[in-house]
Amino acid sequence: MVTLAQAQTPAPGTSFRDCSNGCPEMVVVPQGRFTMGAPAGEEARENLPDQFRGRSVPQHLITIRHEFAIGKFDVTRDEYAQFVGETNRPDPDNCIAANASGTGFIATNGKCRPDPDSCITINASGTGFIATNGNWRSPGFPQTGRDPVVCVSWDDAQAYVAWLSAKTGHVYRLPTEAEWEYAARAGTTTARYFSDNPAELCRYTNVGDLDYSEQHPGDSGVNRSCRDGYAFTSPVGSFPPNQFGLYDMLGNVLDWNEDCSNANYSGAPTDGTAWQSGDCGRRVVRGGSWDADLSGVRSANRRGPPTSYRNTTLGFRVARTL
Repeated sequence: MVTLAQAQTPAPGTSFRDCSNGCPEMVVVPQGRFTMGAPAGEEARENLPDQFRGRSVPQHLITIRHEFAIGKFDVTRDEYAQFVGETNRPDPDNCIAANASGTGFIATNGKCRPDPDSCITINASGTGFIATNGNWRSPGFPQTGRDPVVCVSWDDAQAYVAWLSAKTGHVYRLPTEAEWEYAARAGTTTARYFSDNPAELCRYTNVGDLDYSEQHPGDSGVNRSCRDGYAFTSPVGSFPPNQFGLYDMLGNVLDWNEDCSNANYSGAPTDGTAWQSGDCGRRVVRGGSWDADLSGVRSANRRGPPTSYRNTTLGFRVARTL
């Protein structure tokens, strides 16, 4: 690994950090072209629920002509703690929030705000979600400093990249949706950059599996073909990287992206830049997570929660313009 100043023209695959105290490790991504989105038949073959189908179409060609780097790992708890410590950022308040199943409300401690700051997590039955008074420090399950930070909103991630940019003097940001998928696919055209065999997935990523199922026995959608060794998050880098040398692009935690939420790709940019129109009160998340069924752990899968949303399955990784 080098400092970027040591590399006149950083070659694709070069790893670097811009500082030694809290800066995430970055990997230079090659320029190139790829087909973005789900091919015909993939969503049906993967048994994606009907209400989520049609979001990753039409497929379209993306050309990445700009140079950028992306986080080798998701931002960790230790890295996020460095940001919180240097900025004195307060921990989130909690408030009355609707549970994600839409069947009622849960009262949590803290001041009320128009957008509740509670953290959403999966209930033990695995049949729905509940709002808790947890936050990134205490998500409701044990984590190490090398685990990915969770319970962070898009707004939190924006504050982090603004701090990192000021700290380093370089332009850090969230990856665009096209950059993220290009980096996740790493030249592959299959549903995942690793095996599509359910029995082999646990060798490559942390998803909803038998370990998860034992903690959430009511969740019927998990992969019961293998064990990945983790019921919740795993330390970053616990599984093999993809062909670009990036870890956990699928599984472990979902990643916030820069783009506004749109129902599908009609009218999407084709140059790898962020789509800054649509529902910008919601932003794209990508990548699948430790609780996800296999249909959600695909390079093409996408969702668009509100920017204030905090969830125990949701984190982020950073990008940097070169």
